[in-house]
Amino acid sequence: MKAAITEGKGDVKIKEVSIPEINDYQCLCKTLACATCTGTDLKIIDGKMFWCKNYPVILGHESVGVVIKKGKKVRYIKEGEIFLRTTCVYPGEKIDLYWSAIGGFSEYGKITDIKAMKEDNKEKEINHYTVYQQKIPEELNISPFDATIFITLKETASFLLNIGCKFENSLLILGSGPVGMSLVYFSKLIGCFPVIVAGRNSKTLEHIKKIGADFIINTENEKIEKVKEITNGKGVDFIIDTTGNTEFVLSVINLLSENGKIAPYASYSEPSPFKKYEKTGKFILKGPSEPITHNYILKLTEMNILKPSLFYSHILPFEEIEYGFQLIRKKEAFKIVFKMEV
Repeated sequence: MKAAITEGKGDVKIKEVSIPEINDYQCLCKTLACATCTGTDLKIIDGKMFWCKNYPVILGHESVGVVIKKGKKVRYIKEGEIFLRTTCVYPGEKIDLYWSAIGGFSEYGKITDIKAMKEDNKEKEINHYTVYQQKIPEELNISPFDATIFITLKETASFLLNIGCKFENSLLILGSGPVGMSLVYFSKLIGCFPVIVAGRNSKTLEHIKKIGADFIINTENEKIEKVKEITNGKGVDFIIDTTGNTEFVLSVINLLSENGKIAPYASYSEPSPFKKYEKTGKFILKGPSEPITHNYILKLTEMNILKPSLFYSHILPFEEIEYGFQLIRKKEAFKIVFKMEV
């Protein structure tokens, strides 16, 4: 099969890899689509993601696949069902010469029947990644391209929940990419005001205003201190960083309200870069809990409240993945979904 490989030197290539083998509790899946994650994927491609140390790796963690074969002890998954986060190689494992990072950009992947495994052997160790492999109901009637976006949406919705974001809280979101867009969307569903977005890409800033941002600040020609003017000098209750720029985050602490908190969301080049500042009381260091918002996202989609197509800019064939990442680097695309069937 074909898979997207990087050596961590700024490169992305499609190479031939063995089709993944499945054990008794796993299912083989045909990957239908996989989307880019700008922050994480580019850091892995450039060799700057702290947890990705072994190269070469297979990229991709925003995948959608259909079950085509079951292991003999699988009881709670059926052939033909659609799942998120299929992977050809689980984190910490290897297929052929390639390590996992996280292995969704591949023609075939696998999922695990966790429930059956736990019933048969409670002591058996299960790869932590399997909890993210959740089913998309057939009756939702959603395209695999739209379904890939559920991953970012579930992460951001759960993140706002975890940091305690509430009705009428004021927010400053640093960065106007897909994560910033989805944070705007859910913060407005909660009833936050004002929701301010600061970024440098005029196209995505305009798009994010359509999604619901109350104010945008283009830091190419506006000072971020405008936040004080917008909030009548009070500052904001939360600053959420999606840029991964540690210095930039530290430079905007003065824009917090009296009891405001900075909530880092982005992927950073080092683990927990803000841990040493936690005692200042200005940081809330909590991550997303993606699985808990699965049914919530499904329901919003069923009710036609959520439009996943708002959160990606392109659909491309898998064989154009190198070109796709070039578009992202040039800021000519903000999220690309690849059709994985070659």
